[in-house]
Amino acid sequence: MLKSRCVLFLFPLLLIHTLQAQEFSGKDNNNNLKITILSIFSGSLKLTYERKVYHGQSIEFTFGAIGPAFDIIKHSQPTGWLTRVAYKFIFSSGKQQSLEGWYVKPEMAFSSYSYFNRSEQDRLHVDRMAFMACGGYQWVRKWFVFDIFLGLGLGIGNSNKSNYHHGYIGWNSESVLAFTSGFKVGVAF
Repeated sequence: MLKSRCVLFLFPLLLIHTLQAQEFSGKDNNNNLKITILSIFSGSLKLTYERKVYHGQSIEFTFGAIGPAFDIIKHSQPTGWLTRVAYKFIFSSGKQQSLEGWYVKPEMAFSSYSYFNRSEQDRLHVDRMAFMACGGYQWVRKWFVFDIFLGLGLGIGNSNKSNYHHGYIGWNSESVLAFTSGFKVGVAF
C-alpha cells in the first residue's frame, strides 16, 4: 500500500519536471550521474541522476538496489530497493559551473527491504519513508563531480532493529528522527 502511494507521488513529480526542463545553452554541463560510495559497503548500490531545471535549481532522482553490494557494516543480508527525490537550491557564483556550489534541498526517501535479524534469527521486512532537510557542497570540474552532503528529518514506517534504512539512519529503532550524510562521485554531461 505504502509502495504504491510512493510511486503515485513520484511519477507526477518526475513528469512535471521533465516537461518543464529546459535545454540550456553555453559550456556548462546541465546533467550529472553520481554513485553514493559509502552505500556500497552497507549493502546497497545507489545511482543518482541530477538535472538543472532553472538557474540555481536542479532536481535529483536516486534509485538503488539493496543487496547486491558488500554488507560489511551490519552483515544482515539485506534485499530490496530504495528511491529518493530532492529539489536542490544551489548558491554559486557566476564563475562556477551551473550545478556547482553550496546547496540546500528538501528530500524524500523511501526504502523497502528485508534483512536478517540475528537476535531473533528471523528475516524481517521494512517499509520506511523519510522527509529530510539536507545541505552540502557539489564540486564540478569539466566532467568530474564530487558531492558531499548532510541532512536531518523525520522518518515513518516500521522499525529496523539496527536503525539503518539504506539511505538514512534512525536515532534508535523506535525513533522518528532521521539522519543522513555521505558523498557521491560521478560524471557531468
